[in-house]
Amino acid sequence: MGFNTALSGIKASADYLGVTGNNIANADTTGFKKSRIEFGDLYNTNVIGSGSSNTIGSGVSVNNIAQDFSAGNYNDTGNNLDVAVDGSGFFVIDEGGVQTYSRAGDFKLDEDGNLVTNDGGFVQGYNAVNGAIGGTLENLQVPTERIAPQATTEVDIQVNLNSSDEDVPAYIAQSFDPTDPDTYTYAQTTTQTDGAGDQHVITLYYAKSEDPNTYQVYATVGGELQDSTGTDWLAADTFVTFDDADGTTSGTAYSAIYSGNTGPGVGDIGTTLAFTITGTDDDGDTLTRTFDPAVAGDVTTPEGNARESFDPDDPETYTYNNTNTIYDSLGESHTIGYYFIKQGENNTWELKVTVDGESTDSDGNLFLPEDTIVQFDSSGNLTGTFTGYEPYTTPVPATDLTITGWDPTNLAGEIELSFTDSTQYAITSTDTFGQDGYAAGELQGVSFDEDGYLIATYTNQQTATLGQIALATFDNTDGLSPSGNTGWVASSSSGAANIGKPNTGTLGSIKGGSLEESNVDLTSELVALIEAQRNYQANSKTLETENTVTQTIINLR
Repeated sequence: MGFNTALSGIKASADYLGVTGNNIANADTTGFKKSRIEFGDLYNTNVIGSGSSNTIGSGVSVNNIAQDFSAGNYNDTGNNLDVAVDGSGFFVIDEGGVQTYSRAGDFKLDEDGNLVTNDGGFVQGYNAVNGAIGGTLENLQVPTERIAPQATTEVDIQVNLNSSDEDVPAYIAQSFDPTDPDTYTYAQTTTQTDGAGDQHVITLYYAKSEDPNTYQVYATVGGELQDSTGTDWLAADTFVTFDDADGTTSGTAYSAIYSGNTGPGVGDIGTTLAFTITGTDDDGDTLTRTFDPAVAGDVTTPEGNARESFDPDDPETYTYNNTNTIYDSLGESHTIGYYFIKQGENNTWELKVTVDGESTDSDGNLFLPEDTIVQFDSSGNLTGTFTGYEPYTTPVPATDLTITGWDPTNLAGEIELSFTDSTQYAITSTDTFGQDGYAAGELQGVSFDEDGYLIATYTNQQTATLGQIALATFDNTDGLSPSGNTGWVASSSSGAANIGKPNTGTLGSIKGGSLEESNVDLTSELVALIEAQRNYQANSKTLETENTVTQTIINLR
């Protein structure tokens, strides 16, 4: 029996050496889990009725080679396709129809865009369809085609407008129309008696010209611009000039009708005007009225001086502006400009929008209605966007505005402008800009986030979620059977795999750009190697001693 005991010890020590050597050999294998040999002693069958004190041991056996599934260290590789499981869980791999499980995440892309292991196994996960993660476990894929362009439909501008900026006075934006107060600056009404003793209402209209303090004058009699013969009551291109002077004005012959103004204010203005209205009324009587400085008297003028019409190339016509890029339906870039014009002291700013330097579409329509304003309260918070000035304002819902006709490839395309969270504080005017359009883009790279989402990045700075990697856990991890290539298969001892998504339930998270190293501790393994060698030598000595005793018996005479 001594021979068998020694031989069992030698065999067990050899197995110990084998397990230890395998651990050492795989110290640098990604995702490798070290093994541990477990021994058990052997005994002869007891003689019936004999006590245990008479039992002689028969040696040793290897009861089990268990694997240690503790995590190894994580190594940052910088390769976006390298992934590691931080916590419990195994990657799910399809090996020719057989499902295996691994902690080695050094994946590659094959020629069809499938995520695969080094030996060609298909990494399993949940592919996205139109950006939504599906629920079917399948080969995880990376589509390599370019991403289609998307036209801009939403623009978000969060702006702070400096409340201490000087206001830019209002302006006349359209051709003269006596029925449209937005087309003239002042109006004066008086009466005149003709030669037959009939009275007529004469109205003078003053429209600001581009010259300083100069206004073009129009006249109506009884609401008509021309007399009964079709002749203008006042000669065309009649202008008057006002000269600023010191002192206080009296008399308010003119009422202020000033596009976008906050209200009339008194200014000391002398006049150098003289012109004559003449014509024939419906009865054929001649009507003549001469205006000179003595008749005109002093003038009440709105607050501020009239300015030229808005010009995106003239910084004098606006207070703050910025430009950014938007995209049409073909992915072509366009430049959107937004211009804020401070109006008086009532926290009101007029807004202008240009696309590629133009304020109108191809049909000549303004991108935004005339007199579109942005208004703030006394605390500098946005109260809304409106069309028109008080008291004739029309609110625009939810502080949003819409521009159309800007996209040459789709004239019906709209962009919704949002100014939510904009402010008016006494600091330098600045803004942040966001929009949802982009040009076409080529696939630039892919990476994993901590939830296992496979994220693609494109040359147009866009990202897309392509899918989500799957993980598996087991009721008894120690029951897994090794299948090679740092993989395992389920067994009756481990139970079926519980497959799910990272960071859910007991499943761990994903470390992108990292690999899990082997959990082999070389120092411990070298010590184990010495122990195995010592045990092997000792059992060999037992065998040698048993042989010597046997030889002694044989040599007895």
